[in-house]
Amino acid sequence: VKHGSVRGEGESPSTYSINHLQTMKKIIVCGLMLLLTAMGKNITCMAESLAAGQPYPFTEGVRYSELVINSRLNDFKANTSASGFGVFDGQGNLVIVPNNSKFILDYVPGLVAKAILEAVDYYKDDTTIDVRPWYYAIQNYGNNLDITQGGKAGMSFDDLNAVKLYFKLQQLAASGTFADSPYHTNAATVTTAKKRFADALKGISMANDNYVIKASTLAEAAGGWWHKASYIDQMWCDGQYMGPALLAQMVNEYTDYAPISDNDWDMITSQFTISWHYLWNPEVRLLYHAFTADPAGDAASKWSGVSAEKGAEVYHSAEYWGRAEAWYFLALVDVLEQMKAAGLTTTDNYKTLRDYLQQLAAGIAAKQDEATGCWYQLLNHDGSYVADSYDSSYSYTSSPVANYFESSCTAIFIAAYLKGMRLGLYDTDYTALAKKAYRGFIENFMVADGRGGVHLVRCCKSAGLGGSNYRDGSANYYLMGKDTKPTSTSGDDFYTEGKVLGGFIMAATEYERLNDATAIDAVKKQSADDKRIYSLAGHLLSQEPQHGLYIKCGKKFVQ
Repeated sequence: VKHGSVRGEGESPSTYSINHLQTMKKIIVCGLMLLLTAMGKNITCMAESLAAGQPYPFTEGVRYSELVINSRLNDFKANTSASGFGVFDGQGNLVIVPNNSKFILDYVPGLVAKAILEAVDYYKDDTTIDVRPWYYAIQNYGNNLDITQGGKAGMSFDDLNAVKLYFKLQQLAASGTFADSPYHTNAATVTTAKKRFADALKGISMANDNYVIKASTLAEAAGGWWHKASYIDQMWCDGQYMGPALLAQMVNEYTDYAPISDNDWDMITSQFTISWHYLWNPEVRLLYHAFTADPAGDAASKWSGVSAEKGAEVYHSAEYWGRAEAWYFLALVDVLEQMKAAGLTTTDNYKTLRDYLQQLAAGIAAKQDEATGCWYQLLNHDGSYVADSYDSSYSYTSSPVANYFESSCTAIFIAAYLKGMRLGLYDTDYTALAKKAYRGFIENFMVADGRGGVHLVRCCKSAGLGGSNYRDGSANYYLMGKDTKPTSTSGDDFYTEGKVLGGFIMAATEYERLNDATAIDAVKKQSADDKRIYSLAGHLLSQEPQHGLYIKCGKKFVQ
């Protein structure tokens, strides 16, 4: 529009200029929204045109959480086991049955379910996206599957971690945000959630009574929870996400919570202080994968790095595995979030864990690949490290395997950086690092599935230490061990593993929150005569939503 080309009768030039600028501002906002809508449609067309395994381009403004959830809701795996949820329509009718071979709550689909519900909660009032089918899919999963008997007995925190999905599920069901489905009412869903919480609390209590390091074994580690009943006197990085982080949320959000100890926040914090003491390497600024309180015992006898030499004991394993580091990182963020919610920011426990978070965040940042923004499977090595052999009976290949960029740790790191930034937990601004990593993730790990959707690849399927298999925790094990084989773009390994799927959905939702903040600021600055209503995601709404937050006339309203 040419400035001053048309002026209303009786309008002064100054009045015209003001009105003109306001009009232009509205045109720009509407144009941007139309552009984003078009980009969403174009991205779907792009997926349909790409051949299976072909890299997916990064496009700013695309809602990748939606693309990935819709692509993989019914089709992902927990390691190699089918774990897909049922597909529902917006009225809660089952359209495609679940593609799930495990009929128990498992931490991998549980992680995916938790991540999807975070996206549901964020977008529930956004009229540009229908999240009802996602809610009904997870509602169905949560109502139909139960905790394992081992989990209820405290024998495995892995078997309890999926209970985290019920916190958001219970909130959404209790609020009546979504109508009852033909299969599960919201009231029944709340009842199921409370039962899962009660069983999980009992399981954690039993673990604290029966599967814990004793002072007679190692005084400084006394009270540390074993990773599993079968991993005697061992604490793993992974376990801090599975156990203490779950308990922290239960303290705040389980209405019938009964304390396990005299001070459960002390007990939660002690799991991190014990593990940090034995796992943190201040020179490398990373955490070893695990430690044993009994280096002379059989449970860790095959671990690389462990030594029982009297007076020179080495308690920790040898390497720094990306996903283990990521679980510990995200666990710290989640526990600090709960401590903030409980008003504990002035306590020594909060200060201690926040200090751990600052150190770990800086250490992981230092290992980010400068070119791609991603992180390696083995964090303290780059791509020049090549494993040439591993125990022949427990290796998936006899060919050399180079250290590689790994998708699940990259996704979880992004989620932890962005969530921590949103919560104000860091002294350093990691926004640029996280944005670079997010783009790098899509460019390096997102590929077309050949059916109009996408897969997330190059995810280490599993890794551990000892147990019934020969897993020595050496660098070569993490690259060549039979259970560590990564997903790829071909053959039987061409699929999306649930740990990267859940991690990326969390990361994408946090990234979209960050980008939406800019849109919100723009809406707030609009003139008072603008009567339009926007979601917190900056999207135009047709009417005031029934739940949650929204923007109207530059002000924030709550219902």
